[in-house]
Amino acid sequence: MKKIATILLCAILAATVAATFAACNKTVDLGLLEENIVDDMYDNYYEVFTYSFKDTDGDGVGDLNGVREKLDYIRDLGYTAIWLMPIYPSLSYHGYDVRDYKQISPMLGDMEDFDRLLAEAHEKGVKIILDLVVNHTSSDHPWFEECMSAYISGDTNNKYREYYNVVNVAGGSLPTGYANYGATMYAYEAQFTGTMPDLNLNSQLVREEISNVIDFWLQKGVDGFRLDACTSYYTNNTAACAEFVKWIKQEAVSRNPNAYIVGEVWNDAGTIKSYYDASESDSFFWFPASTGGSSFIASTINAGLSADSFWNGMTRMTEAAGDHIPAPMLDNHDTGRIAGTMLRMEDRIKFAYGLESMMSGNVFAYYGDEIGMLGSQNDPDKRIGMLWDSDKKDITDPPPGSYTQEYIFGGVKEQQKDANSILNYYKQCNNARNAYPALMRGVATRIQCDDDYVLIMRKEWRGQSVVVAINFAKESKSVTVDGELKKGICVEGRVSQKGGSLEMPKYSIAILA
Repeated sequence: MKKIATILLCAILAATVAATFAACNKTVDLGLLEENIVDDMYDNYYEVFTYSFKDTDGDGVGDLNGVREKLDYIRDLGYTAIWLMPIYPSLSYHGYDVRDYKQISPMLGDMEDFDRLLAEAHEKGVKIILDLVVNHTSSDHPWFEECMSAYISGDTNNKYREYYNVVNVAGGSLPTGYANYGATMYAYEAQFTGTMPDLNLNSQLVREEISNVIDFWLQKGVDGFRLDACTSYYTNNTAACAEFVKWIKQEAVSRNPNAYIVGEVWNDAGTIKSYYDASESDSFFWFPASTGGSSFIASTINAGLSADSFWNGMTRMTEAAGDHIPAPMLDNHDTGRIAGTMLRMEDRIKFAYGLESMMSGNVFAYYGDEIGMLGSQNDPDKRIGMLWDSDKKDITDPPPGSYTQEYIFGGVKEQQKDANSILNYYKQCNNARNAYPALMRGVATRIQCDDDYVLIMRKEWRGQSVVVAINFAKESKSVTVDGELKKGICVEGRVSQKGGSLEMPKYSIAILA
């Protein structure tokens, strides 16, 4: 583990310029700041849609070897963990209709490719969690084919009959959330689409199958799972859904006590809190921070709200999580990308990630957000190819059904050379989180400030204390700091010190350690 120098530092994150660190009168590039990585479940997560990330075999589709090839890129950005969207065999491009939970989609590679990726990721200090999609399977899954075959043939002894929720609809109406099985008298529960039949999670046999899947991947060495569609495990039954999340967590930690579980509960703050209270999951994504213009981060910036808006939203998140790990996010594969939410304005895009980064917990970023990729139309447009170079010679084919591919801020190669790029701003935020454990884990207390558009907060964790000053205004602010904080101020760049004040441009963040 690298140690941080004991000298007083001040990290400057300004949305319009590259951040710098200053140690007294010596300036240190933020990218060179020494890390203090703590061996626990707190990380900066990078969500990867392998299909659109990096193609290494020339077929136009990204693959696991492409993810492995870009591990240094991901780690250099300051991400210490990767969430891989489904990599299992599937009939769709997105992979959420799983045909086999213990195999790799041939489009993406094979199991040897995965094993190499996992081994090299761990060598580089990068964890990998997998999408665990167990609310439903593919209608092409052998379990479903066996189940429906048993119903049609009248084989009442076939165990697969209880794997899915099947009803006889002869002479009756089709229940809500069910799909007809061809021209037969049977229908099956399929809350999403007919190609995704819901599993009967009350079945002990089904739970044994899922337990075996969890065991299979944890034995390989994966670091945990992202749970898809937690609110759909039991339709309209939050208590049963939360119990099932708890069961998954218990199954995982029985194999690996450090297995990290983060659940998708796409709902309001109160509902997410109820899942935290009733289950043992480590995290649930905090959708109030991410669902488009209504999120507290987006509304604070775009509507020009005061610092209270962000502080109150952040506080609700940490209070809901309690002793668990919050999981803030700006977007993901199901939502419009943050660049669109921020009205394609570069300073706002940066500031949004800066705000997320100052929150305790595990931040999650969607691949391509670090270069301002866009995607807010249909589902495939949210999963377009990663732009490695603006000449587009090294880009995957767009997913089927995509009709808009926009890259208005340039590719990785160009942004790496620009100290003021979105990419380098993301990197600076992650480096600050990796350098100061209190930023990731600290309990925040608000420090009195006379300006409604400036937030000053202290974050403390195990003896480390950092003070964060944030200017939410669309204009520069002079921020008065008390005598204690004056001792820690030693800055250069756009945020500067004048006597006992910080001179902060719009959308800027100062970290005083």
